[in-house]
Amino acid sequence: MKLFCCISTFLFIVIFGQEPPFMQNCNEAPTPEARHVCLTLQQMARNSRRKMTPNQMIPPSPPAFLQPAPLDPYARGQGSIGPQNQCILPNGQLLTMAYRKEYRMLTEDERLRFFNAMAILKQSGEYDRMSYEHQLASQGSGAHSGPGFLPWHREFLKRFEIALRLIDPKVSLPYWDSVIDQYLPDPRDSVFFSPYFIGETDEYGNVVTGPFAYWSTIDGRTAILRVLGEKGKLFTEYDIIDIISQVSVEQVMAYTAPLNDCPYPPAFSAIEYTHSFVHLWIGGHMEPPEQSSNDPVFYGLHSFVDLIWELWRQTQQTRWARENQYSQDIEQCADPQHFSYAVMRPFNLINRDGLSNLYTEQMYRYAPRPGCSFEIATCGSPYLFCDARISPHCVAKIKLGGLCTGFEGLDACFNGICVAGRCISGIMPAVIF
Repeated sequence: MKLFCCISTFLFIVIFGQEPPFMQNCNEAPTPEARHVCLTLQQMARNSRRKMTPNQMIPPSPPAFLQPAPLDPYARGQGSIGPQNQCILPNGQLLTMAYRKEYRMLTEDERLRFFNAMAILKQSGEYDRMSYEHQLASQGSGAHSGPGFLPWHREFLKRFEIALRLIDPKVSLPYWDSVIDQYLPDPRDSVFFSPYFIGETDEYGNVVTGPFAYWSTIDGRTAILRVLGEKGKLFTEYDIIDIISQVSVEQVMAYTAPLNDCPYPPAFSAIEYTHSFVHLWIGGHMEPPEQSSNDPVFYGLHSFVDLIWELWRQTQQTRWARENQYSQDIEQCADPQHFSYAVMRPFNLINRDGLSNLYTEQMYRYAPRPGCSFEIATCGSPYLFCDARISPHCVAKIKLGGLCTGFEGLDACFNGICVAGRCISGIMPAVIF
């Protein structure tokens, strides 16, 4: 049946001389950004359908896919498996589970270790190799424009994190919770976009400060390009609540580029759309999917997307369902490379392997998102402050010179104080109770 579905699109092209139409009219998208993402997802889906071949469909054999081998982290012969199935690194150290924290919650030692491992990965050529891997996946695979989006990127992140941990086993991949930055009058003023974290740009958009300054890119540039805030938007708390409240797997592992006759209507609020708006907000290399992994912020964004997906899984699914519920294999809804038993190119896996509980039970787990309360009005980081005026929540601190309108009287400025709507040098006066 799956093979027939794969051939049916080819026959449509032969008989009618054109590809079947998409259900969505992107010109009817609610915003210019949604229209942009809609067109991009449809183009990637079109490329993927053209490149799909019947031998990419694997006959179902579930028992073979329940083995832990797909999650084997010991790539290219590095390390060994101990007597209790644990990973022993070449230096004899035991590789424990990674603990993924929000960027701002890293200790100074953790942050510097992460940046050092990233630099070594870049110098070795492995960072660029993985950028090429994502680029090829963006040009025709089940990595975008459908249900395979979440499991494909979960596997890709796992491999990237392992590459870092083979350099330093104490390193974990941090996530970037952009909700924290979205609360600011101008998120571009967040301390996240400073030398302490992912760096600042010059007047031309080149990243020239911070740990990723003047990183060459696979398209031949001598620096990463960013154009912050000209398009798109960051995640909001409403976005997170909306995603986690969905009850159907098809609403999360969504059909984002369906053809006509797909029984599931498209949704501009699907997580693949919402995350794409953040890509647009960063701009530069992050805008086109095939170039996005040039910018290390890609990994922080996708780690957060993976966290949101895991929160949904833990909230809405049983343990059994988490490993077995995959969006239906409907050729009118998604390119067959997104089907549950299709090969997760370029990995030696199938898409449903990405549902395994072993990822978050053996490989990594997530730290809670930063939070505060009326009783504990602090966020536990020098780079965050607690806005406890109505509903307590953590907010990114603002760089000197940045807008702090609305936060006067709060500890909103990093190494400064908020005066007349701007962060200036100074010491926040102590609050006397």
